[in-house]
Amino acid sequence: MSLYNTPEDLLSGLPDRVAAEIRTILPGLRTCRGMAGRLDVKTIKALGIAAPAVLVTRLRLRQDQTRSGPHHTFRAQMAAFILCKDELALPRDVGVSNIAQVLLTRLPDTDWGAPDHLGPAEAMTEEPLVSAESQGLAMALTAITWDQVIAFEPWPEPPSITPTLYLGQAPAIGADHEADYTLIGGGQ
Repeated sequence: MSLYNTPEDLLSGLPDRVAAEIRTILPGLRTCRGMAGRLDVKTIKALGIAAPAVLVTRLRLRQDQTRSGPHHTFRAQMAAFILCKDELALPRDVGVSNIAQVLLTRLPDTDWGAPDHLGPAEAMTEEPLVSAESQGLAMALTAITWDQVIAFEPWPEPPSITPTLYLGQAPAIGADHEADYTLIGGGQ
């Protein structure tokens, strides 16, 4: 099932597309969804997020490469913010580390089911976001970030190549003897 209907919806639907995949990997999350922008303690308080949670967002987008056509690609910096609170027999720091490990294991090379528009997830990083404010809320907060190459136009189809194979007998070889060659494979 597509979370966006047209390439015009690609950017707006990407965080939800990623969150839907994470939800299948980690069905025990109480909250897992896309969001816009960065996550901080003030936003966490305002949204009333139920932990454990993973919130996915696109942090920035920059032009990457121009390929033939011209076909422009962009590099999106994506983030999955992981929030955990203490639970019975599972301290918040252990919970956030366990979720981070699962994501760091499963997300690399993922194109989120849209290979015509998304390259594989790459350059995965993990960064604990510990602050006095997050400690005051008795929660652990970590960000998993990665790069995702995006093409708003589908990747161009590579041209088909039909090789042609000829056989020549020495000493009648080379450009002067092309007419003496025998076609043994492919065709024109």
